[in-house]
Amino acid sequence: MLDRRINKLKVNLLAQGDELAVIRHLVDANPRGDDMLGEVCRAAVLLHPSASFEQALTLARTMAYIVYIDDYLEEEHPELDLADYRRVCQNFLLWPNRDLSQMPLVNATVTRKIEEQFREDEVPEEWTAMRRLVWEKSIWTMLQENHWLKHKERVTLDAYLANGMYSSSFPIVQVSILAFSYQDVSQELKNRIFGHICQASRVVRLANDLRTHEREAAQGRFNSVDLIFGSPGERTLAIARERRTGITQQFLSHLIDSTQVLLDFYEVPRAKPRSDRLLRAG
Repeated sequence: MLDRRINKLKVNLLAQGDELAVIRHLVDANPRGDDMLGEVCRAAVLLHPSASFEQALTLARTMAYIVYIDDYLEEEHPELDLADYRRVCQNFLLWPNRDLSQMPLVNATVTRKIEEQFREDEVPEEWTAMRRLVWEKSIWTMLQENHWLKHKERVTLDAYLANGMYSSSFPIVQVSILAFSYQDVSQELKNRIFGHICQASRVVRLANDLRTHEREAAQGRFNSVDLIFGSPGERTLAIARERRTGITQQFLSHLIDSTQVLLDFYEVPRAKPRSDRLLRAG
């Protein structure tokens, strides 16, 4: 049943001619893995098992678009940084644009389809601000990391994790799931759940960068972990300190009680090259 849903999502997305550039990006010689589109569709199903097909399609489309933006900023245009924030937002996000003729058609098409699903599901308008905030924060933090990497600036672990709170794809995807599933919850509960999501994002971001560090260092690439750790010995001590006293244990205790969907996401296969960056997309 799970495989059928995943395959149906893949077939549907590949048939969308008006968003082909974004979808084919996950298929055509993608260095992240042999079946990145399959990983995205699998994640959409595991993250929200009770979703309708249309909601799962929106989640898969969302993650595909995040990967597309991530690669644009990290691989194609690493020179862009915070000074380019407004221009990048207008390139990828529908709502900051006053002149949509300046926005690439495929980008406008994908974002329109994402927004339309929330309208079709009659998600209350009060969710819109939070959903748009996490998209904008995601781009801001990606550009912040570009700035750090471009200048090879050393940053503190606290600053790195604070940035990772939004540069992970988790806030965007999870806020979407919350909007689909819990439309009438109080603002207080939204804020509490969002706090758990942000903690999860920090943990996932650090774990993913640590996992890719050795491979990217061997390729001569400057990994995000290099921003916060100097020598290998310093890196080891800092990791051990994070495991003992940091957010990992504190978050997992909350995670088990309140966001089981994130635990499902950890079961997404990670063996294929660079597929772990799906969790970051930042």
